[in-house]
Amino acid sequence: MRDLLSDLTPEQRQAVTTTEGPLLILAGPGSGKTRVITRRIGYLLQQRVRPEQILAITFTNKAAGEMKRRVEQLFPRSRVWISTFHSFGVRILREYASFLELDRNFTIYDMKDRAQLIKTALAEANVDSHRFTPERIGAAISRAKNVLESPVEFAQKAGDYFDQVVAKVYPVYQQKLRDANALDFDDLLFWLAYLLRKFPDARAELDSRFRYVMIDEYQDTNKAQYEIARHLSLDYPNLCVVGDPDQSIYKFRGSDIRNILDFERDFPEATVIALGQNFRSTQAILRAADCLIRHNTRRKHRPLTTSNPAGKPVTVLEFATGFDEADAIAARIRAAVEAGQRRYRDFAVFLRINALSRSLERAMINQRVPYQIVRGLTFFDRKENKDVLAYLRLLVNPRDDLSFERIINEPPRGIGPVTVEHLRLYAQPRGLSLLEAAAHAERIPNIKPKAAKELLQFARTVGELATLKEAPAGEVIRAVIEKSGYRQMLAGSEDPEDAERLANIEELITAAHEFEAEDEDNSLPAFLERITLISDIDDWDEEQDRVSIMTLHAAKGLEFPVVFMPAFEHGILPHERSLEDPEELEEERRLAFVGMTRAQEELYLCHARLREFRGSTTYTIRSLFLDELPSEVIVQRHESVQSSFDENDPPEEEDFEERRRSARRIAAHSPGSSRLRPPEAGELSPAIRPGTPVRHRQYGEGRVVRVTGSGERCRITINFPRQGERTFLLGVAPLEFLGL
Repeated sequence: MRDLLSDLTPEQRQAVTTTEGPLLILAGPGSGKTRVITRRIGYLLQQRVRPEQILAITFTNKAAGEMKRRVEQLFPRSRVWISTFHSFGVRILREYASFLELDRNFTIYDMKDRAQLIKTALAEANVDSHRFTPERIGAAISRAKNVLESPVEFAQKAGDYFDQVVAKVYPVYQQKLRDANALDFDDLLFWLAYLLRKFPDARAELDSRFRYVMIDEYQDTNKAQYEIARHLSLDYPNLCVVGDPDQSIYKFRGSDIRNILDFERDFPEATVIALGQNFRSTQAILRAADCLIRHNTRRKHRPLTTSNPAGKPVTVLEFATGFDEADAIAARIRAAVEAGQRRYRDFAVFLRINALSRSLERAMINQRVPYQIVRGLTFFDRKENKDVLAYLRLLVNPRDDLSFERIINEPPRGIGPVTVEHLRLYAQPRGLSLLEAAAHAERIPNIKPKAAKELLQFARTVGELATLKEAPAGEVIRAVIEKSGYRQMLAGSEDPEDAERLANIEELITAAHEFEAEDEDNSLPAFLERITLISDIDDWDEEQDRVSIMTLHAAKGLEFPVVFMPAFEHGILPHERSLEDPEELEEERRLAFVGMTRAQEELYLCHARLREFRGSTTYTIRSLFLDELPSEVIVQRHESVQSSFDENDPPEEEDFEERRRSARRIAAHSPGSSRLRPPEAGELSPAIRPGTPVRHRQYGEGRVVRVTGSGERCRITINFPRQGERTFLLGVAPLEFLGL
């Protein structure tokens, strides 16, 4: 029997061996939580618990894969169910589809599919899609599903005009999903929670099947996930949740920090174990991060300790411009690698928002530094691959009209939007899918004979390919590429880009083979599920010797020897949306904490005094978070050597210090505080309005275009005849208002 406990700390050992009853494991950053979860699974197996009675759920495919690998090393072929919430939802919903009047071969729509379907729903609901975009409506529907509100329940609570518009579109969108036998991402959780709440026999059966449930990253669960966890643990309350309130950073996706903060209220008999020893970071990094996060009030305090070396001090790097910041980061990385001190893959750059990557990419290219941007479905999002995947989806689910419309003229068949509309008008009153209607094309009077012939041939081709859908995914893809005419179209083209497109669709076959090697279920539906449920971080290749550039949200769960965090600036980190809301500000602080604790040996926090962002050049205020760091943090100031803004007159030092004090006054947020101080009356002169003439000491004379914000947060946009529009922070920028 394997010794699973000897190399664990006392707290880790207690977490592994506490198997009965509810358990909350407060796992600080770098505290070995994955080791604890996998050892706990192994310990349960040693205690004669059957593998099929254990369920472990985490948030990314990469994390689930790592857990599976470790469990397999301990107990080969144990077949414990380890997956993401969404993957678990897919499997259970296919199994219990009849309870919900679903066809088990449903398609899973991604974000782009959702937007396309909502666009159609907007038209049917007579809603202006320019005023209310599919993305905005889709986000509102997503929030409703995350809190388990059906279209009827949402409509009952709809208050303002926007909610009333959403209430009109939501039921139309849901019906269209039903008609297409499709679910979106949120449905995978919504319908599973519905199943567990509304069907007691199904709930009891699943509760009995999974007698030991473990949920990782519990601080990031939303209401639907909370309900799933609760209903799987009523008869057998052996629910173990692992998480850290200080790392709750997904409120924008519906996560609710109260789920972990209130765990002991929900389960009064729960055991609570804190894992505070950090095995990842140096003492300097950990102290800086701990000092920052102590400014939050909504948390469960636990000490962060480490036996790692003290390490280099955390360093704040200050630059004249954002371009200088990017150039310096790239230069430091290149110098360290050329000196033989590091590899490129040792470095990561974490961004608050993706839009900040442009200057970094330019700097990496100029400095000849290899890098990779972690943005998710880049390969599978390519048009040619999306086309082939649409063929595959239609084979599995013939009612998927969205996929039909995507590929009916790919390759070109002379079938345009007018023909498709005639087909739809024939199909809808008869309750047919577009594919079914295509098989009757010759009966539709308004469809021309040539188009009807092509539609019939398309329906026959899909029917022939559908006979192969039980074959391994790679084999089906190869057949689709050949029989659809897609390969012939690309191979016969003289466009050099089509040769690359051909290579891409053939690479899909390789992707399918890799999937088959990793998963016992090598079916086409399983392959499509895997692709659709890929997250941003699943696209990251840690083996490449490249610098990793990613958002702070994507960095969760990773670690790197050296981390740079640029744009530690007021309005970026913390984000401008958080400045009026104490809860949002605390989440921004948690986000910074997560980024800082990914660093193992070196951590650099950067900011610039002048930044070109969203089309404007703006003087910045450094982040208030920098003032919450311990005194031993080193500050290094780097003046502009070759400013991309040609700004020869940066702010005076006294201006900069005043802006630093201003940031503190704006936040007015200290431990125990629950409110931000509002601006004092009269801080913004009412005389400054659009049209006011103004002079800037570098750009010359211009006129005010707009004024936003108030008090110390007031920003003023000015149009200069030669420079165009520029945005400044009022009271900081060198401006003279004329005629006031």
